[in-house]
Amino acid sequence: MKKIKEFLASPSFIIALFIGKMAIYYSLIEVNKMEAIMIILSLLVWAAIFIAFGRSELKSKRIIFLAVYFLFSLLMFADTMYYNYYNQTVSIKQLWQAKSVAAVPKSFIATLIPASFLLFIDIPFAYVSFKKHATIENLQKWLPWRKTKYILYVLTAVVITIVANPFHSAAIETVNSMEFFTSHVSDIYETISDNLSRDKMEEEEILEVLEEVEESAPEPVTPLYSNIGKGKNLIVIQMEAFQDFVLGAEYEGQEITPNLNKLLQKDTIYFDRYYSNIGKGNTADAEFSTLNSLYPIIDGECYRLFENNTYNGLPWLMREQGYYSFAIHGYKGEFWNREYAYPNQGFQDFYSLEDLNQDEMIGMGVSDKSMFRQLIPILKDQKGPFFTFAITLTNHHPFVLDEQYRSLTLAEKDKDTKFGDYLETVRYTDDAIGQFIEDLKTAGLYDNTVIALYGDHHGLNCGMDDVLDQVNEFIGRTYDYDEMLNVPLIIHVPGSGVKNTISTTGGQIDFMPTIANIMGLTMDKTYTLGQDLCNAKEGFVAFTSYLFDGSFANNEVMFEISREGIFEGSRAWKIGTNEEVDASLYKDSYEKALLLKTASKEILEQNLIANYITH
Repeated sequence: MKKIKEFLASPSFIIALFIGKMAIYYSLIEVNKMEAIMIILSLLVWAAIFIAFGRSELKSKRIIFLAVYFLFSLLMFADTMYYNYYNQTVSIKQLWQAKSVAAVPKSFIATLIPASFLLFIDIPFAYVSFKKHATIENLQKWLPWRKTKYILYVLTAVVITIVANPFHSAAIETVNSMEFFTSHVSDIYETISDNLSRDKMEEEEILEVLEEVEESAPEPVTPLYSNIGKGKNLIVIQMEAFQDFVLGAEYEGQEITPNLNKLLQKDTIYFDRYYSNIGKGNTADAEFSTLNSLYPIIDGECYRLFENNTYNGLPWLMREQGYYSFAIHGYKGEFWNREYAYPNQGFQDFYSLEDLNQDEMIGMGVSDKSMFRQLIPILKDQKGPFFTFAITLTNHHPFVLDEQYRSLTLAEKDKDTKFGDYLETVRYTDDAIGQFIEDLKTAGLYDNTVIALYGDHHGLNCGMDDVLDQVNEFIGRTYDYDEMLNVPLIIHVPGSGVKNTISTTGGQIDFMPTIANIMGLTMDKTYTLGQDLCNAKEGFVAFTSYLFDGSFANNEVMFEISREGIFEGSRAWKIGTNEEVDASLYKDSYEKALLLKTASKEILEQNLIANYITH
């Protein structure tokens, strides 16, 4: 027993345990290039930390070492959880998300990976080994301080070289972006340097970019579907986690979305190549991009970072036409900073959880059916035209629905699975929308109201093994990002006689120009980055999260930038077929995606809309 204890506290056992720890970490964030080199580099940095603390004369060095070791392990754990959801590791810029994650604990728990907890197993062994071996006397025996200093100097120089990557080596960039220590040091360095000395685009440069976007999509003399909704009320429904593949689909002989399918048959324009272009703000970013025709940024949700900016988005455009603009959502008003950001977005009122009767609570908040039911009397009370922005909630991850609310019969194999649960909550939201439309008819509001519905983001992540096989089988091909990020856009104009499916690729960035054409709104295009999808010929949308900056979709292909964020090593494939194509052919489009994202970020950070508009 004594020998076992000695072995468990020995440096050799700790080294073996640590190698296993890092192997698990790199496996969970799907590193499949240069993994051995990264493990070795990580091991050297850990050894340097071990030795540095051991040689220090701090009175509480053992406790401090334990705290540091635990915090690093916790960061590794956070990386794996974050990667499981976003396909990216944690950045210091995303520390703001801790509050939002805490607000939806069930969703967070549902994304836990059991293997991630293995990252904590070595902590007590590392502490015991440090306590026993990391003394100045012991370290001096096998590693004299003079030699140790040189080793630490060399290691520091190596880390700095990797982070700086002065020769722009692709191999170093791979290590820099994926190795645990260098990736986080690099992230901190970039964050600080950006804040201290940020190179701004001049306003003239930004306007040139926007002019190129407008010129690439010339409008016809008489735009298609122009003014078909002019003078009508407008209800925009943002559907939580609603993906396109459920529309028109059957499951075990049952329509998943019978009410939305019915809408598609008459008086409706359906966009089947519409993509979510959200950032890390998820639902809030979908709203922001939809309402303003600007791209979100990766650093945080725009509702918080640019709360006090001046905007001229859809709520303001509707107000200028005499519409009453308001939003409604079944969760807390402070979530995603909505109640503070909405006034500058142009909303005159916001009905949130605190303002609604909490008569039917499902998941995070007021159910979709209850929210829509309570919305009807608000609409009936309006004396003039209204623009309502309604955000559904029941289909929120982790898709929890009590038996009494279920209307879809699942096969035994899909019960208690994320895929099966998702289909059930999708059906619930579809039922809620169907009832809402019937209530609009009963209230005499339907005929004079345009109803636009779109998905905010995916519900089922193609990077999660617990859904991949089931979705593969359901859609009949490999579930990839072109399907995962594809959300529906449906614009229903009662009495229009329109029935059309438009397959021009677009995203939430394009909603405002598209609905402005239909509603007959005059839109200043000075600082908008989208296009009217009813009349555009060349579709294009850039992505912000899940796929790194530079990724895009056009009318034919989806392009995914490499995990290292460099053009070399990227991939491209035909949308809807998984057929790989030569990614090197799309350098110009990759650069266009980067330029659009940069221009949008500059518009926000410089608050350029305030230069020509005041509210």
